[in-house]
Amino acid sequence: MQETRNFYVLKVTSGQEFNVALIMEERIKNNKMNDVFSILIPPDLKGYVVVEASGAHVVKMLTSGIRYFRGLAHGLLSRDEVLSFVSKKTVQVGLKPGDVVEIASGPFRGFQAQVARVEEAKGEVVLNILESAYPLQVTVPADNVKQVKK
Repeated sequence: MQETRNFYVLKVTSGQEFNVALIMEERIKNNKMNDVFSILIPPDLKGYVVVEASGAHVVKMLTSGIRYFRGLAHGLLSRDEVLSFVSKKTVQVGLKPGDVVEIASGPFRGFQAQVARVEEAKGEVVLNILESAYPLQVTVPADNVKQVKK
């Protein structure tokens, strides 16, 4: 017989996702719960935790009394939706060494820089800041820069 596995979305206090997951993990271990298969904290979604369990009754029992638990979101997630949270997203960089870019966010926002190296596997670029009094090299995510000229 195939066991049912559903993905439930829990609403939690923003910033407390990890604490809620740890509390649930302890409850699973202490109560020897075999109906919970995984706990996922989506990195791009603040205030939510995804639990893979056999039924809503298991999730309710698991979350009862947790201080930062705010409720169960309506509906279930599909396996494909969950995989989209955990799959590595590749960034199309399109930059090459020597290109001049403007930094769009972070502490160097608005500065112009020259691309020294592109690390496509990490989705990052290593830049030499042009507007600095001394040589300054920084590494930023590739989606935080926009190309000014080649």
